[in-house]
Amino acid sequence: MNTIPLTSIIASFFTLFYLFLSMRIGYLRGSPVMKLIFNMVKKVPENKLERNVRAHGNFSEYVPLFLILLFITEYFKIITFNYLIILCFIFLYGRIAHAICFAFFDYNPFLRISGMLCTYLILGILSINLLITTINI
Repeated sequence: MNTIPLTSIIASFFTLFYLFLSMRIGYLRGSPVMKLIFNMVKKVPENKLERNVRAHGNFSEYVPLFLILLFITEYFKIITFNYLIILCFIFLYGRIAHAICFAFFDYNPFLRISGMLCTYLILGILSINLLITTINI
């Protein structure tokens, strides 16, 4: 029996999305593997590649922190499962919104700002809950 089902599902989903972002970078760089899979006719503008690299990098910075906090919180049952699901969906929205903003738009302040606010909010909530729980032990 899996004692951390939420962490397992969220980690799997984030990994699949990360692979999507990684493949997109390969495509935009003109990877020979991607040329075999997709018909690449034109060169990608440098700023589009840079934005996609930023989306990929930003995703790879915040998601591991979240997964570590989620694992600890779920494993030790620090927050109720239903509340944890809500936090996961907010963080999920935040990371996907931010990645989509950088990967597919030249400028979208709503997706960028809402994505980062959701990310910061959830990392803060999980961190503070862990600190309070640990200090009270």
